[in-house]
Amino acid sequence: MDANNLLDASVTIVPTQLAYMHIPANELRQFVDGMFPTLAKYPLADSVSGYGHRYAAGHDLFLDIPKTISSHGPFEGIKHAGHVLLTDFPTKAGIPIPGLSQSGLGKLLEEAGIHRGWMQINLCETGVGFFAIAEGSIDLIAALHGSLKMDVGTFFDTFVEGSLEISFALITKNPILMAGGVENILAGIVASWKSLSVYVDPLDFFGSAGTSAFIGFMLAYGLAGENLSDAGKDAIRSGAIGAFFALSPAFGFGALSGFTAYRLGSILAKQQEELMRDCLSLDEQTYRLLWDEICQGNLPVQKLLDCTVLRHSLFDSAPVLPNKIDFLSDEFVKLSSKCQTLRTNASMLGVNIATLQTKPTVLSDDPSSLIKWYRSFA
Repeated sequence: MDANNLLDASVTIVPTQLAYMHIPANELRQFVDGMFPTLAKYPLADSVSGYGHRYAAGHDLFLDIPKTISSHGPFEGIKHAGHVLLTDFPTKAGIPIPGLSQSGLGKLLEEAGIHRGWMQINLCETGVGFFAIAEGSIDLIAALHGSLKMDVGTFFDTFVEGSLEISFALITKNPILMAGGVENILAGIVASWKSLSVYVDPLDFFGSAGTSAFIGFMLAYGLAGENLSDAGKDAIRSGAIGAFFALSPAFGFGALSGFTAYRLGSILAKQQEELMRDCLSLDEQTYRLLWDEICQGNLPVQKLLDCTVLRHSLFDSAPVLPNKIDFLSDEFVKLSSKCQTLRTNASMLGVNIATLQTKPTVLSDDPSSLIKWYRSFA
């Protein structure tokens, strides 16, 4: 690929991102759903609703899709993946980076101070980001090889382009575009150094940076007791200082002086903020004087402030509960072992019992004269 193609590739990234940002989110989502109407809704993926539901559950390609395949079969897994990639991935909200959803490593990274927006990507951000990485990697390889000479064109192709990519990455929270911008900045630094100084072994450069970053992180996190976010920032500063020392002691001492001045300024700013906070604070006596001044001759305000006063107060001479307590007796009543028992010899019914006679006495029929007499009354 020649220089003209590289330049064309460089000027394509930012306009593409700007055009994508100006597309209304609802119209883009309706367009994508219209392209794949059968995959627009999928219950297994949309089990959670609301803002950020894709990051919360159901849209992790490395975690949620294998679960669907194992529990519902390959066909449902294909539908799940199609819903995530074809209808959710092109929208502005995007999907979580595989493995970095809230059910994966996302929660750990959020605890480290990284916003969840850095762990979600969409189709445009991914395309632009990989495009930037591919273009920046060519510059970085050429700079490490020594064939990228620093001139006006190289300056715009590395420092200016990398600064624009990092700026848009910060605005859109695009980690892939951030990596491409960092590649361009590193390519510019390496090209500048190779053009202005002697050759430096890349292993020494990156080895010094990595070792210094590791030592700085361990000292900050292990010995100083800083949290994970602050320790990570200190590791980045230590790595930068180690890399500059690998280039030149002058660069290293300059970077060390700059970071020292930055930390001193931060400490002074915190002290100034505490002094300003103390100046704006009121003690109880000053607040009482302000209260009396406002309420003087203004009964409605006084009644309003009286209603806001907490009515419950603690007494200075509160009653003290007695410390003498009664103990329960540990003596218990024992049951006597001499107790009456029921008799075991029970009375049984005899086997020779009287039975009723089975041959009953049958009355004779009424006389015929009575029958005729009965019929006369019918």
